[in-house]
Formats: sequence, C-alpha cells, structure tokens
Amino acid sequence: MRPDISIVFPARNERSRIAPTIESIARARTTDARVEFVVVDDASTDGCIENLMAAVPRLLDQPRVDIRVCRFDQHSGIFRARNQAAKLASADILFITDAHVRFSTGWDQCVFEHFRPDCLLAGTITQHGTAFHGYGCRLLVPFMGTTWNRTPVQEPTPVPVAACPATVIARDLYHELGGYDEGMYFYGAGEPEFSLRAWLHGADILVLGGLEVQHEFKPKPELSKFLASVRPHWVHNCLRFGLLYLSEAGCMQMLRYYACSSPHCQRALQLLERGDVWKRRKFLESRRERSFEWFVNRFELKNQIGGEII
Repeated sequence: MRPDISIVFPARNERSRIAPTIESIARARTTDARVEFVVVDDASTDGCIENLMAAVPRLLDQPRVDIRVCRFDQHSGIFRARNQAAKLASADILFITDAHVRFSTGWDQCVFEHFRPDCLLAGTITQHGTAFHGYGCRLLVPFMGTTWNRTPVQEPTPVPVAACPATVIARDLYHELGGYDEGMYFYGAGEPEFSLRAWLHGADILVLGGLEVQHEFKPKPELSKFLASVRPHWVHNCLRFGLLYLSEAGCMQMLRYYACSSPHCQRALQLLERGDVWKRRKFLESRRERSFEWFVNRFELKNQIGGEII
C-alpha cells in the first residue's frame, strides 16, 4: 500500500539515535496515516545502519509503518543524501528531517490540514529542557547564513527560510525545484538556498507554530569540532549561494566580507573555481518567477548591520 507521508532523512554516525527517532515519530501520529521512513546512511563508521536493520523488525510492529534504507559507500554530504532519499520516497508528501528529532503529538494531522502542493510547510524547532522555539529563519546578507526567528507566530505565517529538520514539501515540487544544490559540499548554506529558490520559483513557505520538532542539538565541544571539520566547505557553500543570487555589487561585498573575516576564503575560492556556479546562476535566472529584490522587499530584509542590501 502506498504511504501517505514519506519521512526522509540522512544519517551519519547516528547509531544510538536513529531507531528511537523512527519509533517516536510513528507513535506521535493521531491519524491513520501510513508513513514511510526513507533513511540514507552517508557512509557511517559507527555501525549506524547495522544497528537500524537489527531494530527494523521491532519498528515494523507498529501499524502502517514502512522503512527503506540506502547506504552510500563514500561520505557525500547531507545535500546528496537528502536528494537520494527524496528519489527513493514514494509518498506525495515529503517530510524532511534529521535522525535525532522528536515530533509533537498529532504532527500528521497538522500536515494534512495545511498541506498544499505549491507550498512548503516549516515546523517550529524546539530544544529539550529549554524555552527555545525557532519559527523558521531569516537570511543574513552578506554572510549568506541564517538566524532564528524567535518571535511566536500565528499559523500559518510566511517565513523566509524553513529549518531543515522540519520541512514539508510535495514530492513533485521537490523534484521540480531540483532538490538541494549538489554543487555544495557536505554541510552549510544548502537549506537557505533551497528555501530562497522555492520562493523565487513561485512557491510559498509557511511556518506552523503548532507543528513542533524537538531537535537534539550537538553539545558545544562536539559542535565546535564538527564545524572545524567542515568550515572550508561551509565558506565555499556560502560564497556559492551569494554568487547565485546577489547583484554584482552584492557579490563584491560578500567576497570582501569573507576575505576579511575567514582564513578559509582562499581554499573556498579554489573550490569555487572547480564548480559550475556561473552556469548554475544562468540556469536559475531562466526559471525563476520572482527576483531576489522581490524576496528582500517581501521580508523587509536588511544586511547584517541594519543597512540596505545592495
């Protein structure tokens, strides 16, 4: 039987967390929704996928649950892994998330009530044991990163960027947009670029205050170690993101910003030279229905010091 919703997520070294995530999401349903979990193991080294496969018989004891698993032999990054999961998914609705989350009770009912084929739904991100609530994100220019929107919203409310652990999208729209940009490496900047591309393509992104996804954030020492390992690639991704959308003056401002602030800028520029950023920019310009200027005006965006975005 075809599933109603495909929960898609990449997993890398999530041995102890992936099975409890699947089990908790399945138990939090309040409808008869049939849910398919599509997991792409991004070349884990901790026995992640073997541990999941051992738990599959128990997980399948829950009603209306299917599990599909794919493994990469080489570490390819979160964007390629998400795209592969979306290719394998068979439901019309995709719920993009992470391997270390908990969904609020009734999440499926909330999705069914608000889902539209021309719209992305953004869930609210929470953190266990804290008062943190992130209602989607805002874009920071020329950094080309994001900051959390901490202001409570009346649902559904337009938001510039959907957080990656809580993005709902029609499968057809996902593939029409082309998925996440595989010209980006490993981690960083891919989520805001995907959201911006959706807006410029003519789709909307609406954040739902009642659709909560509790995300297990990395402890600071672990986070610092992880960020250090991906920083040159993250800077590359931010530069690629800006060069795809900013004006010529905006691109120069961004390049100046990174040249002055990041020791990884030279390495990132070397990676850019090997990519297809200008070809990609031309392709995106030929397909979009809205301009970047429209996006800036729609959300009254300012640059990082409160000035006009050039």
